[in-house]
Amino acid sequence: MPRVSSPFLKVPEAEWVASNALAFAIRDRFPVSPGHTLVIPRRPVATWFDATPEEQRALFELVDEVKRGLDSSSRPPDGYNLGINVGAAAGQTVFHLHVHVIPRYQGDMADPRGGVRHVIPGKGNYLTASVKPLSTGGLEDPFQRHLDPLFARATDVAVLAAFVQDSGLEALREPVEAALARGARVRILTGDYLAITQATALRRLLDWMDESAARRGAEEQPETPRGTFEARVVETEKLGRSFHPKSWRFEGPGLAAAFVGSSNVSHAALRTGVEWNLRVERDRDPHAWQEVVAAFESWWARALRFDAAWVERYAARARRMAGPPLPDDAEVEELELPRQPHEVQREALEALARSRNERRQRALVVLATGLGKTLLAALDVAAFEKARKQRARVLFLAHRAELLAQAAETFRRQLPESRFGWFVADQSDLEGDVVFASVQKLSRPDSLAKLRESPRFDYVVVDEVHHAAAASYRTILASLEPEFLLGLTATPERADEGDVLGLFDDHLAYRADVGEGISRGLLVPFTYHGLKDDIAYENIPWRNRRFDPEKLAAAVQTEARMQRMWSAWEEHRATRTLVFCCSVSHADYVKSWLKERGVRVVAVYSAKGTDDRAEALRQLAAGELDAVCAVDLFNEGVDVPAVDRVVMLRPTESPVVFLQQLGRGLRKAEGKPTVTVIDFVGNHRMFLDRVRALLALADAGERLSLRDFLVDGKEPELPPGCSVQVELEAKDLLARLLPNGRSEVERIYLELRETWERRPTAGELYRMDYRPSTLRGPEGGWLRFVQDQGDLTQAQSRALEMGVKWFDELETTPMTKSFKMVSLEALLEAGALAEGLPLSQLAERSLAILRRSPELLKDIEGVKALGDDWRNPEPKSFLKYWNDNPVKAWTGSPWFRKEGDQFVPRLPITEETREAFVELTRELVDYRLAQYRARQRTETLGTAFEARILRNTRDPIIKLPSRKQRTDLPEGETDVRLPDGSPWRFRMAKEYCNVARPVGTDRNVLPDLLRRWFGPTVGQPGTAFRVRFTPGPDGWSVAPIEAEVLSLPARGTIVAFPSLRAAAGAVIHSLALESAPEAEQVNLPVQARGEGLFAIRASGDSMDGGERPIRDGDWLIMRYARAAGIGAVEGRVALVQVPDSSGYGYQVKRVVREGDRWILRSDNPARPSFEATEEVVPIALLVEVIPQTSP
Repeated sequence: MPRVSSPFLKVPEAEWVASNALAFAIRDRFPVSPGHTLVIPRRPVATWFDATPEEQRALFELVDEVKRGLDSSSRPPDGYNLGINVGAAAGQTVFHLHVHVIPRYQGDMADPRGGVRHVIPGKGNYLTASVKPLSTGGLEDPFQRHLDPLFARATDVAVLAAFVQDSGLEALREPVEAALARGARVRILTGDYLAITQATALRRLLDWMDESAARRGAEEQPETPRGTFEARVVETEKLGRSFHPKSWRFEGPGLAAAFVGSSNVSHAALRTGVEWNLRVERDRDPHAWQEVVAAFESWWARALRFDAAWVERYAARARRMAGPPLPDDAEVEELELPRQPHEVQREALEALARSRNERRQRALVVLATGLGKTLLAALDVAAFEKARKQRARVLFLAHRAELLAQAAETFRRQLPESRFGWFVADQSDLEGDVVFASVQKLSRPDSLAKLRESPRFDYVVVDEVHHAAAASYRTILASLEPEFLLGLTATPERADEGDVLGLFDDHLAYRADVGEGISRGLLVPFTYHGLKDDIAYENIPWRNRRFDPEKLAAAVQTEARMQRMWSAWEEHRATRTLVFCCSVSHADYVKSWLKERGVRVVAVYSAKGTDDRAEALRQLAAGELDAVCAVDLFNEGVDVPAVDRVVMLRPTESPVVFLQQLGRGLRKAEGKPTVTVIDFVGNHRMFLDRVRALLALADAGERLSLRDFLVDGKEPELPPGCSVQVELEAKDLLARLLPNGRSEVERIYLELRETWERRPTAGELYRMDYRPSTLRGPEGGWLRFVQDQGDLTQAQSRALEMGVKWFDELETTPMTKSFKMVSLEALLEAGALAEGLPLSQLAERSLAILRRSPELLKDIEGVKALGDDWRNPEPKSFLKYWNDNPVKAWTGSPWFRKEGDQFVPRLPITEETREAFVELTRELVDYRLAQYRARQRTETLGTAFEARILRNTRDPIIKLPSRKQRTDLPEGETDVRLPDGSPWRFRMAKEYCNVARPVGTDRNVLPDLLRRWFGPTVGQPGTAFRVRFTPGPDGWSVAPIEAEVLSLPARGTIVAFPSLRAAAGAVIHSLALESAPEAEQVNLPVQARGEGLFAIRASGDSMDGGERPIRDGDWLIMRYARAAGIGAVEGRVALVQVPDSSGYGYQVKRVVREGDRWILRSDNPARPSFEATEEVVPIALLVEVIPQTSP
């Protein structure tokens, strides 16, 4: 035996779980199951046979003691394995005798029979062949139950099925994808006998082959390369006989099994039908195994590598065949009906149809993760085709191959007969009916050349459109002229939409973010718990908005951090958890750590050693697992409705990815009222982005700025049932990262720059309702301000100095029409700002820009020189008109001239500043067109109209559009309904509306209404808030136009009650608060906004403790919570109704959950807390505390 050198003797006694005079026990550092323990002699003896009889007895005495301890735990094992390895051949790696005590649990492996026999793979269950060699199918023994574990282990899968149905491929999608992600080779061989195999199934097989090649080619040096997928077909006409074979073969480490029998690839054969399939194993019957292998490979070699053209010929032949007699095993299934839209998708589809009816050619839609934006695109393509009465050529653009693969699956269900093409990695097919292309590849010069030469695309979808890829999108779109362009994003904030809105002509067709989905009951509410992260992020390198992966992984894998997480895990209980980790090693570490605490957990990632993803999802849904640790795989496109807790151990750098991860838990499921989110918040500016994303989920008029939440302590008004709780220390960390500015506009500029790590553009600020023009100084305009902030590159600064007069003219030139900026946009889209264009091309491109945006097209409405059909003028007529207008205006300036038929720039552009000059010009053109479109919408938005909010000497007022341009504006006293349905009367003067009041009252409360909608800064210089008036059958209605609101503290009046009982009575009996008995008006510096607010005085010291103590005499600002269940106020301070000897009493307590109990907790530990009974009713929520010493 090798000489003993024992690491066990270095384990400190503090970590021993049991001991006696001759032996001790420790937990295994790499446990097979929770509680796995090693029992070790104190003397460093090598093997069992070298131990004395006394030592052997001592070891097994400790085995008994360890078992008793495990049996008394909260989750006692269902069985045990005891094991001793003796010698290297038996697997001994540490030559110090140790006895393994391995707890076993029901379901910890698919078939545990054989126990310790599994030390030699394949020899474990000697009863397998005799007990269950046959799968008999039906609901009691579905065939897929036998296949899924084999897919999860195999590295080589070979399926032979005479007939393939689309429903069968749908059932196999997840296990096949999981096998490919692990690097497996998967082959499917089918036949065309009697045309029973569905053409739609063959098209899906082609999709899978193309997708497999695309995703494999798109990988960048993966640790485990993706596997390969291939399908072939046997042409039975060439055989002259029938073709009915079925076999399923799986090979991998320790695995060689096959089924031969009756199951084809169909839903019935896999999940419901009575199908007999006999198992063949290489170890038990090598001869039969070889027969199966040889037969498959023989047919595979002679089968056809089919393509799309072959499938179309096959489909035509299948349609011509007039129902020949079918064999008994030909389970022909109907195609699955296309999925139907839910409520939000229906509204979005209607909005897109309206957009096209308005002759718009571009539209952006915002749909939260979980609301089905890809399905929306597929449904709208189908609607577009129906309206055109012909098939459309569709281009689907995304930045990752995984998104394209998920989109292809969705589109295939909706468009079963379309031919798909792929333009990713080595795939370069632009000829399909629907082409899935990566932004990275298509934006290359050689790809753009191919794009311009390919047939025109009628409909283009851009998925996950965001700022980082805006330049690439713009390059691609300049080479396309689709009838309709749809942008999709799940971006939570309007701030993040600003840069890309210009790509879609400032037309946001529809928006339903996470808050909207929760409010409508399509997603479940969340409770967010932000824990202070003690990692020193300033010591981890940060490049390209990412932490250094290796150093980050080392920083997050600490016992202290896991203990902090575990405390929150125990406090906020759940049944199924997704844990997001930052690396493979981190996921394995977290998995082992949780296993030691009895958690049933697996780790899933795209590398060797991963647990099977499909099996993990199945077990998590079935409750056979408590948690899954994941690295990236569950960010997008994975539906796990049962998840009711999300733990973010990874400091996600992107707010979009953060919302995607949150979205994994927002899916609705039976018996799931909410999802708990446990997150770590550290001392790095990227954490500001995720807090901003959460605050953005509030309604437009209720949104808080980061400063409101982090510094001023305001509570966000989130969708019903949602809450955001961030530890005070974590808030302090983030508050120190916030910048300060001299004005609202400058402050938001600095705040966005800090969180985005890039400056906002002028267009982005304008679309957030901030006015960049207010930052103009005596030295110049917007770009000079940006330069003073140090936010221009060296090349941009040089371009600005050389072209300062040009940029100043762009920013200030009057725009009675859009023509000058449209001409510049045409040059920019053509990449010709420096060289210019032929006048005919300039006119053609300019007309295309006008046509796709109704706000711009309005500028040529009714122009006599363009003829009766002014939307589609003759090219010569429009060329002359364009020459006489913007071309004449520009060539009359120093910046352009005409040379023959050329429009030639004379801009101060050098080779060194060319790119920077174009960037700055594009920014200002985008800004001016955004301004112009907004102005046009305000003045000509059908019969509805928009109006800006200004400020007189004291209060905000409404500035009406020009009555010369809108002769239909209401005038005088006008009845108007608010969004909540309440009737008001607005006094519409010639230019302004400065008086409004609820019907039946006399006091002007328009300023209060506008402040409630937009916050105290409404109407101040630098802001541009707006309202929309809309006519309807019952008269006019008014609503605020969504805007990001950044509030400052304001003093005002609020309804107050002298006692908790008086306040509760008003709420319970649904009285108008201001007219309730005992109500009075008090003047307080209230920061909270919205309806249902009232004030009461704190009495006593029961809540005088914790992070935000409430002291006797403090004012409590509450918001009524009618019909809210106790679960909706978890973790919040609330006014609650409790039973007492007189009937009911009223208290202010914090509502917390401890296990299965609800507790009304006093924050002062010296005061008692109480268990909440079923009779406890929440009356109102605390939103703000105003100390009695406040001025």
